Amino acid sequence: EGWLSDHYDPSCKTVNLSQDVYHSNSVAAAAVAAHECGHAVQHARGYAFLRLRSALVPAVQFSSSIMTWVILGGILLINVFPTLLLIGILLFALTTLFSFVTLPVEIDASRRATQWLQGAAITSHTQQPMAVDALRSAAYTYVVAALSSLATLVYYLSIYLSRRD
Repeated sequence: EGWLSDHYDPSCKTVNLSQDVYHSNSVAAAAVAAHECGHAVQHARGYAFLRLRSALVPAVQFSSSIMTWVILGGILLINVFPTLLLIGILLFALTTLFSFVTLPVEIDASRRATQWLQGAAITSHTQQPMAVDALRSAAYTYVVAALSSLATLVYYLSIYLSRRD
């Protein structure tokens, strides 16, 4: 259910597609489905970055659940208890690391999808560039998210480093 809910679940070893993708015969839907299958192939072949990303998930979930409050408290109490902000920054750094580890995972899944779509003749010669564009556009969202996370991390570090002791 949902929009943009397509994903590969390594714990169940399932490719999960939204109804819009599953019931469509568009090039974009084929690219999305092939991309998610690319993650399944990564999992089956023990792709190192996927293993690293999967290993980080529990720590990132914990970090994400508390870091906003720790950072907020750290900013409010920066002159009294600056270590709290530093802890929040470390929690946020973990999510930033996760964003950057995600990049090769997503790029590789798109590369695998592109090769499969062309090799299996799922896309025609004229459709292949459209599939590549769809996959590239999706990858850019991960690049933007990683850069945004890095910029926010630098911002929090600047707050911490400019505090008054």
